[in-house]
Amino acid sequence: MLEKEFVINDETGLHARPAAKFTKVANSFKSEIRVIKGDKTGNGKSLLSILALGIFGGTKFTVKIVGPDEVEAMYSITRLIERNFKED
Repeated sequence: MLEKEFVINDETGLHARPAAKFTKVANSFKSEIRVIKGDKTGNGKSLLSILALGIFGGTKFTVKIVGPDEVEAMYSITRLIERNFKED
């Protein structure tokens, strides 16, 4: 199991477009990916689940990954968030 805390720097937060990129990356892995904000937990592979968490700019949240490719998944998700959801 891997767990890492993040903060979204963009004022608009994890709205539809970046959340869609997040789920696209998450769905490319076999591992279970959870997004946790406070006492709410969402499925990292579900756009609606992520949007329901209400992650706005400056909000802290945690990504928890469990599975056979968890290291690769965490690397890819970390890279996506750190690059402010910009693709290569």
